[in-house]
Amino acid sequence: MRVKRIWFSKMEISMKKVAKRLAALTLAVSLCITPAGAITQDGEKETWFDNIWEMIDTYGLKAENDPYVLQNYINKYLRDHPDELYQVINDILSLLDTHSMYLSSEEYSQGFSTLEGYVGIGVTLQETEAGVQIVEVARDSSAEEAGLMAGDIIAAIDGQDAAAMTNTDVAALLRGEEGTSVSITVLRQGAETTVTCVRRQINQVYVSGETLADGVEYIKVSAMGSESDWKVFSEIWQGLPANNTRAVILDLRGNGGGVIDIAFDMANAIVQQPDVYLAGVHWREDMGGLEQHFSTGGGLPLNQIVVLVDGGTASAAELLAGSLQDNDTALLLGTQTYGKGQGQYHISLFNGDKLVITTLQLELPEQGCWEGVGLTPDIQMENSLVSVDASELQPLDTTATLRFGDSSENVYAMTERLALLGLLDAPTDTVDSEVLDAISALRSSYEMEPGLYASPEVLAALNAAMQTLDGQSYTVDRQLEAAREICKQAAAEPQQYTVLPDGSWTKN
Repeated sequence: MRVKRIWFSKMEISMKKVAKRLAALTLAVSLCITPAGAITQDGEKETWFDNIWEMIDTYGLKAENDPYVLQNYINKYLRDHPDELYQVINDILSLLDTHSMYLSSEEYSQGFSTLEGYVGIGVTLQETEAGVQIVEVARDSSAEEAGLMAGDIIAAIDGQDAAAMTNTDVAALLRGEEGTSVSITVLRQGAETTVTCVRRQINQVYVSGETLADGVEYIKVSAMGSESDWKVFSEIWQGLPANNTRAVILDLRGNGGGVIDIAFDMANAIVQQPDVYLAGVHWREDMGGLEQHFSTGGGLPLNQIVVLVDGGTASAAELLAGSLQDNDTALLLGTQTYGKGQGQYHISLFNGDKLVITTLQLELPEQGCWEGVGLTPDIQMENSLVSVDASELQPLDTTATLRFGDSSENVYAMTERLALLGLLDAPTDTVDSEVLDAISALRSSYEMEPGLYASPEVLAALNAAMQTLDGQSYTVDRQLEAAREICKQAAAEPQQYTVLPDGSWTKN
């Protein structure tokens, strides 16, 4: 096929130029006489940005064969003005939602340290007179595998004498590129030991547990930063039968969330019945739409679970708390949670910066998505801010012994101090069962011998505590105390399972 060529005479070309100029002039006049903003029929003010973009695409010579000309020039502008890139992108992202953002690598490390971790051998250090000492060895770290222990003094690193090094010096030498090795010589009980550790990704563990009372376990989850948190939680939960645990306090206060899958794993470990709808993750339709999560069952049959929450409980922590609440598996106690019901991808960029972009919405079985709303506890309770002025306290005779049924001004002076420590709701002049519980809790915290009376030793400890706290303000954890009482009462009920000789359990 022959291609027909179209030729223009000089006159035709000249006329086309005139027509273009007239069109451009008409456009310029229309822009000058039209108001900067127009009011639509719904009363909303529309911007000119889309109109201007369309006009450039329609009339701009450069745009004739390049539909992305304006975008390309905006990109070029931002490359030439990198200081404005950060603000422009974050301004645009703020229009999408409150959680999407563009962060420099430094900002990301500061804001999301629970997710990022570091590359090293997994030790926490402190400076002592004897030298830099290991005070903690991270779980599943190369330091733990090599046999390093808390109390070891760092003597040398890769043959370099560490005797005069500071904490910072030692930390810098122990960290390095992932996969590389470092030789460490430590002093332990006067003898030198040298080990080799391979540097790898280290994530701090944000899960811990302890026994609060007979049959009552306390589990603190400060964040859900990595699989290490799930592993430790799983170990604690599987160890509950060995303690004949009948009630659990799960503390999620201040937990800003983390990895959603860890929250689902924790909920699944706790729920007793199979096929219980835990929650849903709503992705974009082209990414799968609604993804529903159901329990496998097999959770330990406890008498009570109390979940502590507050305004710092957010995201994946809210997912865990809300799932247990909606399924009547746990009682929520505390204050309204943060209200972050959306999840984000954290995308690494070529320059080390991070794009945090909202990609999903979380939905609870009963409450749906709690974004911007938060979860309402079943028992709403705030902690108390207490100020101590020792001069205003009634004098306490520390030579006396106070027992059940005693009633006097000295009892009031004692209970006044117990209340300031958060062990009693209010002072009283009579030693009753609540006062005995407070005395017992004080004895336990001071590692004194158990006893249902206030000895001179107990009263002296109370007076000393007031002198230490004189002039200070501190928070009394009423939420934890209330949860402890609820769980102690539940633990007094018959156990719902029997532990077998092999360590497993069967439901009664």
